[in-house]
Amino acid sequence: MKKKKILLFSLLTVTLIFTLVLSGCTRDDSQEAENGKETIRMSTTIDFMEREDGLPGLEEEYGFEFNDDELNTMQTGLSYEALDSGKVDVAVGFATDGRIASMNLRILEDDKGFFPVYNPAPTIRKEILDKYPNLASVINKLPTLLDQETQTELNKKSDVDGLEPEKVAQDFLEKNDLLIDNAEKKNGPEITVASKPWTEQLILGQMTIKLLENHGYSVEDRTSLGETSVLRPAIESGEIDIYWEYTGTTLMTTMGYEEEIIESEEAYQKVKEWDLENNNIVWLDYAEANNTFCLMMTEERAEELEIETISDLAEYINR
Repeated sequence: MKKKKILLFSLLTVTLIFTLVLSGCTRDDSQEAENGKETIRMSTTIDFMEREDGLPGLEEEYGFEFNDDELNTMQTGLSYEALDSGKVDVAVGFATDGRIASMNLRILEDDKGFFPVYNPAPTIRKEILDKYPNLASVINKLPTLLDQETQTELNKKSDVDGLEPEKVAQDFLEKNDLLIDNAEKKNGPEITVASKPWTEQLILGQMTIKLLENHGYSVEDRTSLGETSVLRPAIESGEIDIYWEYTGTTLMTTMGYEEEIIESEEAYQKVKEWDLENNNIVWLDYAEANNTFCLMMTEERAEELEIETISDLAEYINR
């Protein structure tokens, strides 16, 4: 009888420990506030936490604030896993990311229009355009085809479906009949095309390279060279000749423009005029796709908390 009691006690102890371990893995234990309302945990990049058009400005505009223990800094790609596993409730993302639709995520409406526009456009040294007068008309065939839906789908083909950016770019050019047969070889300097080291930029860079090569231009591939802090000095010094930049990035980061612009044409004209006057860099046509910052939640979690807009999120946090 004594042995049976010991055995029963041991089983109960193991069951209790197992239950406590499981309960420790749930959202409730880590996120239950003192008033019984679940707190909102957010994943963000270090960059977004520091820039004025990021978290500081967002909190000021919408009138809420995350506590330090509610913020998790991580690379953007890991945010999707964190959302999917329930480790966080909301995450910073980019509006044309192909994983948003594939993972059934909800982009919270920026109902106060805080985030500036980030339309991509090819930027090119004027010296190269002067040597190749027809170059602009060739490259400008690309931006007009890249609306929000198209760019998001292209990103999805790489990030979700697993295709290499080179393959995505080639298929796009063929589908839109942008490639020609037997192009005459152009006489002139080699054109160096660079890009930032992430999916959308790699696709845009490869589109540009393949299009130019098909039209007879000699091209050096410097895609994935680095972020804006690397690419800007490179194009200004002549180390590279072309890369796709975002209007909002040049406004906020390079120019130090303090006021967010939410109209694409206005932002484009400002960066276009500034870069030509100050750096002899030409902005070709911009794409309609707007890869601005966004806040994302899973559809299930957003429905549960009745959050559709960033204002809804702020109200929930402040409640």
